[in-house]
Amino acid sequence: MEQEQFNISFKRSGGFTGASSSVEINSRDLDFLEAEELKLLIEGSGFFEAFAFDNSLLQMPDQFRYQITIEHKGKKRTLELNDTSVPDLFRPLINHLVYVARKSRRI
Repeated sequence: MEQEQFNISFKRSGGFTGASSSVEINSRDLDFLEAEELKLLIEGSGFFEAFAFDNSLLQMPDQFRYQITIEHKGKKRTLELNDTSVPDLFRPLINHLVYVARKSRRI
C-alpha cells in the first residue's frame, strides 16, 4: 500500500531556560503506522485551513515558541506560534512533534 508523502520541519524554542529542540521528518523514513498517525494529526489539526494568528503574542516571555513547516498534498505552509496562540486542534500535533524531537535527540 502506497503511503502519502509529507515533510515536516519543527522547532520549539524559548521557555524559562531558552532551550530549543527541532526535528525534520520525511514520511519516507517512517514506518507505515508512524506515517499514518502523523498524517491523521496533520489533517485533524486543520493546519492548512485559513485562519490568522496574533503574532504579537509571539513576544510573550517564558513561553515556548513553535515554528512548523509542513509540505503535504502539494501544499506548503509555515506557522509560528507560541503556547498562548496554539489552537486546541493543534495541541495533539505539537505534542507529538515535541515527543519526536526529544526522542531523536537521545539517539
